[in-house]
Amino acid sequence: MTVTLGQLALFAAAMFVMVASPGPFVAAVAARSAALGLRSGAAMVLGASLAETLWITAAILGLGVIAATHAGLLVVLKYLGAAWLVWIGLRLLTARHSLAAPAGTVRREPLWRGALTGALLNLGNPKAALFYMALFPGFFDVARLTALDGLAILAVALPIGAGSDLTYAWAAARARRLLASSRAVRRIDRVSGGVLCGAGAAIAIH
Repeated sequence: MTVTLGQLALFAAAMFVMVASPGPFVAAVAARSAALGLRSGAAMVLGASLAETLWITAAILGLGVIAATHAGLLVVLKYLGAAWLVWIGLRLLTARHSLAAPAGTVRREPLWRGALTGALLNLGNPKAALFYMALFPGFFDVARLTALDGLAILAVALPIGAGSDLTYAWAAARARRLLASSRAVRRIDRVSGGVLCGAGAAIAIH
């Protein structure tokens, strides 16, 4: 392994700074968890983590430049993910009844939908490719990175990003469970729907 603990520590600090300011994706995860439960939010985080793994692997292998040349595909993926968020948000806003059947419960949703949404949004984020392309040369000697180095970098990056997103997802889902009133749950549906639509729009125009 060529990377040192000091390099990994500095890289971890940079990752913490990156996730310190929640953006549209965090808003989408929180809103989805509030409306559809922690399982759905966690699935979205899982999909985003898998996509982040691909970005980091591509950067380590020097494929970030190739990814940057396919900007059209990234745009398509970004809009697909954003459109999906807006669609879910509109369902929450226009539902005549809350998605939660009894008060405090949520409708189950296939986990693959949340995972696919998270993956699409992260794969379609050009800033992810640019971030890792710009970040790695500042912390690591990219030409000397080995497979073991890549695993070490992933072991640092993924828990930071996923841990931050899961914290927001848990807090949002917890807030919903604390509300016993069906009227309050419907209000959460409306607010969550608005946030999801706003997050989708923000991602689309970002």
